[in-house]
Amino acid sequence: MNNKNKIALITGAGSGIGAETAIAIAKHNYHTIITGKSLSSLEKTEKVIADNGGSCTLVKLDMNDLIGIDKLGLEIFKRWKKLDILISNAAILGTLGPIHHQSSDEFIEVINVNLISNHRLIRSFEPLLKNSNKPKASFLSSTVAYEPRPFWGAYAVSKASLQHMVKIWSMENKNNNLSISIINPGKTNTKMRKQAMPGENSNNLQNPKDVAEKIKRIIFSNKIYKGEIIDLMRFN
Repeated sequence: MNNKNKIALITGAGSGIGAETAIAIAKHNYHTIITGKSLSSLEKTEKVIADNGGSCTLVKLDMNDLIGIDKLGLEIFKRWKKLDILISNAAILGTLGPIHHQSSDEFIEVINVNLISNHRLIRSFEPLLKNSNKPKASFLSSTVAYEPRPFWGAYAVSKASLQHMVKIWSMENKNNNLSISIINPGKTNTKMRKQAMPGENSNNLQNPKDVAEKIKRIIFSNKIYKGEIIDLMRFN
Protein backbone atom coordinates (compact mmCIF):
# COMPACT_ATOMS: atom_id res chain seq x y z
CA MET A 1 0.00 0.00 0.00
CA ASN A 2 1.06 3.57 -0.61
CA ASN A 3 -0.08 6.99 0.47
CA LYS A 4 -2.79 7.03 -2.22
CA ASN A 5 -4.79 4.56 -0.15
CA LYS A 6 -7.46 5.89 2.17
CA ILE A 7 -6.54 5.08 5.76
CA ALA A 8 -8.76 5.01 8.85
CA LEU A 9 -7.82 4.27 12.46
CA ILE A 10 -10.48 3.05 14.88
CA THR A 11 -9.56 2.39 18.51
CA GLY A 12 -11.45 -0.13 20.62
CA ALA A 13 -12.54 -2.01 17.51
CA GLY A 14 -12.75 -5.51 18.94
CA SER A 15 -16.49 -5.32 19.57
CA GLY A 16 -19.49 -3.04 19.86
CA ILE A 17 -19.54 0.40 18.29
CA GLY A 18 -15.84 0.36 17.42
CA ALA A 19 -16.05 -2.93 15.54
CA GLU A 20 -19.20 -1.98 13.66
CA THR A 21 -17.75 1.42 12.73
CA ALA A 22 -14.59 -0.18 11.37
CA ILE A 23 -16.67 -2.63 9.33
CA ALA A 24 -18.86 0.17 7.96
CA ILE A 25 -15.92 2.36 6.96
CA ALA A 26 -13.97 -0.52 5.41
CA LYS A 27 -16.84 -1.09 2.98
CA HIS A 28 -15.99 2.28 1.42
CA ASN A 29 -12.53 1.26 0.25
CA TYR A 30 -10.72 2.43 3.37
CA HIS A 31 -7.89 0.37 4.78
CA THR A 32 -8.80 0.26 8.45
CA ILE A 33 -6.28 0.07 11.27
CA ILE A 34 -8.10 -1.45 14.24
CA THR A 35 -6.80 -1.49 17.80
CA GLY A 36 -7.89 -3.25 20.95
CA LYS A 37 -6.65 -5.20 23.96
CA SER A 38 -7.90 -8.58 22.72
CA LEU A 39 -6.32 -10.03 19.58
CA SER A 40 -9.05 -12.66 19.25
CA SER A 41 -11.74 -9.96 19.27
CA LEU A 42 -9.87 -7.94 16.66
CA GLU A 43 -9.58 -11.03 14.49
CA LYS A 44 -13.38 -11.36 14.51
CA THR A 45 -13.68 -7.79 13.25
CA GLU A 46 -10.99 -8.46 10.65
CA LYS A 47 -12.86 -11.51 9.36
CA VAL A 48 -16.05 -9.54 8.78
CA ILE A 49 -14.10 -6.80 7.01
CA ALA A 50 -12.32 -9.39 4.82
CA ASP A 51 -15.58 -11.21 4.08
CA ASN A 52 -16.95 -7.88 2.82
CA GLY A 53 -13.95 -7.44 0.52
CA GLY A 54 -12.15 -4.92 2.73
CA SER A 55 -8.70 -4.81 4.27
CA CYS A 56 -7.38 -3.96 7.70
CA THR A 57 -4.37 -4.01 9.95
CA LEU A 58 -4.68 -5.38 13.49
CA VAL A 59 -2.84 -3.70 16.34
CA LYS A 60 -3.05 -5.17 19.81
CA LEU A 61 -2.86 -2.04 21.93
CA ASP A 62 -3.91 -1.18 25.46
CA MET A 63 -4.63 2.56 25.57
CA ASN A 64 -2.68 2.65 28.85
CA ASP A 65 0.38 2.05 26.68
CA LEU A 66 1.12 5.67 25.82
CA ILE A 67 4.47 4.83 24.24
CA GLY A 68 2.66 2.24 22.11
CA ILE A 69 0.36 4.97 20.79
CA ASP A 70 3.40 7.03 19.79
CA LYS A 71 4.94 4.00 18.09
CA LEU A 72 1.72 3.38 16.16
CA GLY A 73 1.80 6.95 14.88
CA LEU A 74 5.37 6.47 13.70
CA GLU A 75 4.52 3.20 11.93
CA ILE A 76 1.57 4.80 10.14
CA PHE A 77 3.84 7.62 9.03
CA LYS A 78 6.45 5.17 7.72
CA ARG A 79 3.90 3.10 5.82
CA TRP A 80 1.32 5.61 4.59
CA LYS A 81 2.56 9.13 5.48
CA LYS A 82 -0.99 10.19 6.39
CA LEU A 83 -4.21 9.34 8.17
CA ASP A 84 -7.60 10.21 6.66
CA ILE A 85 -9.90 9.24 9.52
CA LEU A 86 -9.33 8.93 13.27
CA ILE A 87 -12.13 7.53 15.41
CA SER A 88 -11.31 7.37 19.11
CA ASN A 89 -13.72 4.87 20.61
CA ALA A 90 -11.70 2.94 23.20
CA ALA A 91 -12.68 3.62 26.81
CA ILE A 92 -13.16 1.92 30.16
CA LEU A 93 -15.91 2.45 32.70
CA GLY A 94 -14.29 1.80 36.04
CA THR A 95 -16.31 1.05 39.16
CA LEU A 96 -19.56 2.95 39.58
CA GLY A 97 -20.28 4.13 43.10
CA PRO A 98 -19.54 6.96 45.52
CA ILE A 99 -16.53 8.84 44.24
CA HIS A 100 -14.77 8.65 47.60
CA HIS A 101 -14.95 4.86 47.38
CA GLN A 102 -13.11 4.67 44.06
CA SER A 103 -9.49 3.66 44.50
CA SER A 104 -6.82 6.10 43.38
CA ASP A 105 -5.27 3.48 41.11
CA GLU A 106 -8.55 2.86 39.29
CA PHE A 107 -9.31 6.58 39.05
CA ILE A 108 -5.93 7.18 37.42
CA GLU A 109 -6.37 4.22 35.05
CA VAL A 110 -9.74 5.52 33.82
CA ILE A 111 -8.29 9.01 33.30
CA ASN A 112 -5.30 7.54 31.45
CA VAL A 113 -7.39 5.42 29.08
CA ASN A 114 -10.24 7.86 28.46
CA LEU A 115 -8.35 11.16 28.49
CA ILE A 116 -4.55 11.01 28.48
CA SER A 117 -4.44 8.44 25.67
CA ASN A 118 -6.49 10.83 23.55
CA HIS A 119 -3.93 13.56 24.11
CA ARG A 120 -1.32 11.12 22.82
CA LEU A 121 -3.51 10.35 19.81
CA ILE A 122 -3.87 14.06 19.05
CA ARG A 123 -0.16 14.68 19.52
CA SER A 124 0.87 11.72 17.36
CA PHE A 125 -1.75 11.92 14.64
CA GLU A 126 -2.43 15.61 14.00
CA PRO A 127 0.49 15.85 11.50
CA LEU A 128 -0.73 12.68 9.75
CA LEU A 129 -4.30 13.96 9.56
CA LYS A 130 -3.07 17.22 8.06
CA ASN A 131 -1.39 15.21 5.28
CA SER A 132 -4.88 14.07 4.19
CA ASN A 133 -7.01 16.01 1.74
CA LYS A 134 -10.16 15.66 3.87
CA PRO A 135 -9.09 14.74 7.40
CA LYS A 136 -11.72 13.66 9.92
CA ALA A 137 -11.35 13.05 13.65
CA SER A 138 -14.17 11.93 15.94
CA PHE A 139 -14.12 11.19 19.66
CA LEU A 140 -16.85 9.17 21.34
CA SER A 141 -18.16 10.66 24.56
CA SER A 142 -21.15 10.30 26.87
CA THR A 143 -24.10 12.22 28.25
CA VAL A 144 -22.49 12.14 31.71
CA ALA A 145 -19.78 14.44 30.35
CA TYR A 146 -22.16 17.40 30.45
CA GLU A 147 -24.91 16.13 32.74
CA PRO A 148 -23.20 15.32 36.07
CA ARG A 149 -24.64 12.23 37.73
CA PRO A 150 -23.81 10.73 41.10
CA PHE A 151 -21.80 7.51 41.23
CA TRP A 152 -20.26 7.83 37.76
CA GLY A 153 -16.92 8.91 39.22
CA ALA A 154 -13.80 8.87 37.07
CA TYR A 155 -15.68 7.92 33.90
CA ALA A 156 -17.77 11.10 33.92
CA VAL A 157 -14.75 13.21 34.86
CA SER A 158 -12.68 11.68 32.05
CA LYS A 159 -15.36 12.28 29.41
CA ALA A 160 -15.98 15.87 30.54
CA SER A 161 -12.25 16.54 30.33
CA LEU A 162 -12.04 14.80 26.96
CA GLN A 163 -14.74 17.04 25.51
CA HIS A 164 -13.01 20.17 26.81
CA MET A 165 -9.67 19.05 25.37
CA VAL A 166 -11.19 18.25 21.98
CA LYS A 167 -12.93 21.64 21.88
CA ILE A 168 -9.62 23.37 22.60
CA TRP A 169 -7.94 21.36 19.86
CA SER A 170 -10.76 22.26 17.48
CA MET A 171 -10.31 25.97 18.19
CA GLU A 172 -6.61 25.63 17.45
CA ASN A 173 -7.56 24.25 14.03
CA LYS A 174 -10.37 26.67 13.18
CA ASN A 175 -8.66 27.93 10.02
CA ASN A 176 -8.09 24.61 8.26
CA ASN A 177 -10.19 21.75 6.88
CA LEU A 178 -9.56 19.28 9.71
CA SER A 179 -13.02 18.17 10.82
CA ILE A 180 -13.18 17.42 14.55
CA SER A 181 -16.37 16.14 16.16
CA ILE A 182 -17.48 14.79 19.53
CA ILE A 183 -20.03 12.01 19.22
CA ASN A 184 -22.40 10.99 21.99
CA PRO A 185 -23.82 7.64 20.85
CA GLY A 186 -26.48 7.46 23.55
CA LYS A 187 -27.94 4.28 25.02
CA THR A 188 -26.44 1.41 23.02
CA ASN A 189 -26.35 -2.34 23.55
CA THR A 190 -22.64 -2.76 24.32
CA LYS A 191 -20.52 -4.57 26.89
CA MET A 192 -19.88 -1.31 28.71
CA ARG A 193 -23.60 -0.53 28.85
CA LYS A 194 -24.26 -3.97 30.36
CA GLN A 195 -21.53 -3.31 32.91
CA ALA A 196 -23.04 0.06 33.83
CA MET A 197 -26.68 -1.01 33.74
CA PRO A 198 -26.92 -4.75 34.53
CA GLY A 199 -30.37 -6.19 33.99
CA GLU A 200 -31.46 -3.42 31.64
CA ASN A 201 -33.85 -4.44 28.86
CA SER A 202 -31.67 -4.47 25.74
CA ASN A 203 -34.75 -4.07 23.55
CA ASN A 204 -34.80 -0.43 24.61
CA LEU A 205 -31.23 0.15 23.43
CA GLN A 206 -29.74 1.06 20.07
CA ASN A 207 -27.94 -1.57 18.05
CA PRO A 208 -24.18 -0.87 17.65
CA LYS A 209 -24.52 -1.42 13.91
CA ASP A 210 -27.15 1.33 13.63
CA VAL A 211 -24.95 3.66 15.69
CA ALA A 212 -22.01 2.90 13.40
CA GLU A 213 -24.07 3.82 10.34
CA LYS A 214 -24.79 7.23 11.86
CA ILE A 215 -21.10 7.72 12.68
CA LYS A 216 -20.24 6.82 9.11
CA ARG A 217 -22.67 9.42 7.81
CA ILE A 218 -21.05 12.06 10.01
CA ILE A 219 -17.56 11.05 8.90
CA PHE A 220 -18.44 11.00 5.20
CA SER A 221 -20.46 14.20 5.19
CA ASN A 222 -19.00 17.31 3.59
CA LYS A 223 -19.53 19.32 6.75
CA ILE A 224 -16.39 20.37 8.61
CA TYR A 225 -17.03 20.16 12.33
CA LYS A 226 -15.06 22.18 14.83
CA GLY A 227 -15.68 20.55 18.18
CA GLU A 228 -19.47 20.23 17.97
CA ILE A 229 -21.12 17.60 20.17
CA ILE A 230 -23.36 15.37 18.06
CA ASP A 231 -26.05 13.48 19.97
CA LEU A 232 -26.84 10.40 17.89
CA MET A 233 -30.15 9.86 19.66
CA ARG A 234 -31.29 13.08 17.95
CA PHE A 235 -29.32 12.61 14.72
CA ASN A 236 -31.33 11.71 11.62
